[in-house]
Amino acid sequence: MEQVFRTRLTELFGIKHPVLVGGMMWLSTAGFVAACARAGVMAFMTPRSYPTPGDFRDGLGQAIDMAAGASVGVNLTIPRHTSGIPTQEYLEIAQKLGVRAFETAGSQPGPLIDAIKSGGGRVIHKCTRPRHALAAARDGADAVALVGMEAGGHPGTNPHPAHVLAAETLPHLTVPLALGGAIGTGGQILSALAQGAEGVVLGSRLLTAHEIWAHDAYKARLVQAGIDDTTTALTGFGVTWRVLANRTAQEVRELEARPGVTFSDFGEKVSGRYGRDNAYIRGDWNTGMLSCSAAAGFANRVEPVGVILDRLMADAQQAMQTLRSRVLDGQVAGTS
Repeated sequence: MEQVFRTRLTELFGIKHPVLVGGMMWLSTAGFVAACARAGVMAFMTPRSYPTPGDFRDGLGQAIDMAAGASVGVNLTIPRHTSGIPTQEYLEIAQKLGVRAFETAGSQPGPLIDAIKSGGGRVIHKCTRPRHALAAARDGADAVALVGMEAGGHPGTNPHPAHVLAAETLPHLTVPLALGGAIGTGGQILSALAQGAEGVVLGSRLLTAHEIWAHDAYKARLVQAGIDDTTTALTGFGVTWRVLANRTAQEVRELEARPGVTFSDFGEKVSGRYGRDNAYIRGDWNTGMLSCSAAAGFANRVEPVGVILDRLMADAQQAMQTLRSRVLDGQVAGTS
């Protein structure tokens, strides 16, 4: 589909559409990231989806080759509780391969932002609270992404939906803002742009893409899912996780409600590899904590990611035309 919207984010990352595909653990690998790039959006590969830095290097090289000249990005997460992640090595690998687009997530990104920009990179910092967005901008981020409590994965302990966060943040922000959280329709994309955001962050809506390597049975479950088929857990431990409502999620919620429970009591149930091995590899979607937002409820088939994105942008354009038709004559340029 031809370009419909031009924003500071499309200019920053050299993309056709104001859509960023946030890094998804285990799933944002070479084929998917490259397909997103060819479709005119920016997707961020997750280095920790690969067993070793060497494997990541190989995967990133494949993505660059498969992107057919379009740009790919890399996600660099600053974890709160996990040590030993070779973030600097991941960054150096990406820089040596010519990557200049980065998504950071986590607390206190200043030093990482400096390292990215010193290598000529452009960085968008993803966070869940207005004050963190403003701090990242002060630290030199070229753009920020705010995700609301409705987002799949780890939306933090923020209690507000994305549009409330945007309304609070935009009057104080000078860099471009992308908005994320259960966005799965073209109308939602237009709504974010109309509010003042300059792009959106997608994730769950694309989980049924052909290029996502996960098991067909897992994708089939998502195709059948509705907007009420997600739940949250672990909020009491400060690590809220929005996931597909399945047997493991129910077991974790029940255990969390018991007095005196500690995080170690959850064992492998809250391990990302547990969900990967059971759901993504074996197709047992009932086993594991599987990051997912209500946006999966808008997917009704498995199809190429380029087809999904073209439809979203066509729907956003149609929503814009509908909005224009409801404006009184002469009130907005180009509507008469």
